[in-house]
This record gives sequence, C-alpha cells and structure tokens, in this order.
Amino acid sequence: MEPADADAGFPFVSWQTEALYRNYEAGADPTAVPVLPAETLSDWGFYSQVLWGFKPRWVAGLRGEYVNGDRGAFDRRDVFRGERVRISPDLTFFPSEFSKLRLQYNYDHGQLFGDEHSVWLQLEFLLGAHGAHKF
Repeated sequence: MEPADADAGFPFVSWQTEALYRNYEAGADPTAVPVLPAETLSDWGFYSQVLWGFKPRWVAGLRGEYVNGDRGAFDRRDVFRGERVRISPDLTFFPSEFSKLRLQYNYDHGQLFGDEHSVWLQLEFLLGAHGAHKF
C-alpha cells in the first residue's frame, strides 16, 4: 500500500543482498619472493545494503561488505588478499532522470592493511537515447 502523501515513488525502503563464491586456478610465479606455487584458490564474500528514499530525488543508504581470500601461498605484499570488511553510508541526489550525484564515506578494515577511510563524490549522467520510464 502506498502512503497517501507518496510522490513519484517516494518515500520507499529497499534492501538488497548478494553473495559470491569463486574457485580458481592460480599459476605459479617463479619471480615472486618467495616463489609462489600453482594452486587452487577460493574467494567468497557478500554485501547487503538498505536504501531509504526519504523525499523525491533524495536517497540515503547504508552498505556493508565482507570478503575473504584464500589463505594459500599468496604474495604477502598483496594487501588485497585475506579478510576484508567495509561499511559505507551514502547520500544520493537525482537532479534529473538523467543524472545523479552521490557522496559516500567508506570505512575499510583489512586483515593485511589495517584501517582505511575514504570519501567519494560521484557524478553520473546519461547521454543519448534510452527507454521510456517514469521518474
């Protein structure tokens, strides 16, 4: 049931979750120190996000992510292996049906790199023909 004061689909709440698992063959790297053997590695992870469209053209979101790389004989200098967690709140404004502006903060924690903080500003716009839709 849509609220009596609904405007162009707002307000709304949506929830999205996705998981991934991959198994892959990694070739040997004789140039690495120490030498890396050929092996089968596994990675898995998931994310979940909640979006709240609190007024027309404005959406607030919160996203959490978890990934874990195989603990094989990987290069210890590769900080993107191992366990990682990210928490990301964001605020999105849609100036038109062809564009969006998003401000996002990321808190990352990695088993091999520790804590990192970043702020992102995203501008997206569409050019050219596209299917008709309501905005």
